[in-house]
Amino acid sequence: MRPLERRPTGDILGMHPAEFDYIVEDAASSAVRSHYPLDWKEDPITHEILINLRSRLHKITLQTSRQPVDIEWEIYKLHGHRETAFGDVGLLVRYAVPGAGIIEGAGFLEAKLRRRDTTKFTQVRHDQVTRILQTTSQARLLLYDYNPVAVLDPDDHLDSEWDTPWASYRRRRQVNAVSHSPVLPLQLAAALNQYDDTLYRFSHSLAYQLRRRYLQLHDLDFSEAAVRAVKGFPTDLGSPNFVMVIRAAPQGTELPESFTPNENRQQAASDLPGEPVGRAAARHRHSPATSRRSSG
Repeated sequence: MRPLERRPTGDILGMHPAEFDYIVEDAASSAVRSHYPLDWKEDPITHEILINLRSRLHKITLQTSRQPVDIEWEIYKLHGHRETAFGDVGLLVRYAVPGAGIIEGAGFLEAKLRRRDTTKFTQVRHDQVTRILQTTSQARLLLYDYNPVAVLDPDDHLDSEWDTPWASYRRRRQVNAVSHSPVLPLQLAAALNQYDDTLYRFSHSLAYQLRRRYLQLHDLDFSEAAVRAVKGFPTDLGSPNFVMVIRAAPQGTELPESFTPNENRQQAASDLPGEPVGRAAARHRHSPATSRRSSG
């Protein structure tokens, strides 16, 4: 097994939080809009978003209010049986905390599409939601909408960075934060029990979930069963369909060692070296393996 092919883009140093948010939201909105309406399926959209993020954010140093954080990540695809109890996307966050060692946590995202010509997410199955929540309370619902929707993201970028090239993006987000991929706790969605655009009132953007929650070690499940499921090792709970592995450490601290997935369960979500992401995603959409998969 090998990780995703790396392009010779070089390291990105000192990335501003607004730039990180822009890249995540641009990757998500581009994938969602490009698949609507002819290829309106969860797996191809998710695959394209993850490939795009890997390509643009594979190795970065992210500015924070305390100190810069070095981040590297890879993307893997489950082969064999589809996810059963942990959602479509799993995150393995391995964070080197000075004085505390390596902290490992698992995050989970269950992706659902807004149905065409309606406000409802009709693919949500109550038995699936119940099964996921019986397994972990740290699952999130990732919603794909072909229209931009308002989200609750606060204006929390570094106040001292208004003179950066990303100040204009920050100002636009401050006026009206919108997203094509809003996220909210699955437990909250289940309590509301109304799977339509009502959920947007309680949602943040995917960028917010990644940067302000997962990279802060929030919304993660630190249990052994959850971490092993994300790593692809056999359990009776199943494993996520896609896995995003994030390694992070404050600048000056050594990153956790590279993750070696279970080769019997996971393979790199591959992309041809040097090939544009859009073309790779298009090839993926028309591959026999993709056509055999049904959306969750």
